[in-house]
Amino acid sequence: MKFSHILLAAFLCIFSSGCVFLIVGGAGAIGGYAVGRDAFEGVTSKSMEELLASTHKVLSIMGTISEEHPKEGVIVGIVDGAHVSVCVTQVNLTTSKLRVRARQLIFPRIGTAQEVYTKIMNQLEQ
Repeated sequence: MKFSHILLAAFLCIFSSGCVFLIVGGAGAIGGYAVGRDAFEGVTSKSMEELLASTHKVLSIMGTISEEHPKEGVIVGIVDGAHVSVCVTQVNLTTSKLRVRARQLIFPRIGTAQEVYTKIMNQLEQ
């Protein structure tokens, strides 16, 4: 009975805020990543240029790139029919933030955002 109350409380905490923060391990990950309704966001020790190069390669393979603004750190494309926007920002000299959003029409495509985010991070490690 007590376990079910704890499980219910955890479920309500996660889904009431609309965003959950998860700690993950692995090379290149500093703090983990945040999951929103239509976005995955994470911090890495890689440079902004490395993230943009990896993003360009992944989006070119997974779909098509429709816009690219490297000075602003933005690459936009279409993956599996979803509009995907990737924003890279330099946090400090050794840290960059990667945010991947995916939507199809007005509906969030969190699965697509997660897949693109994961492939970009995996590409960085190669």
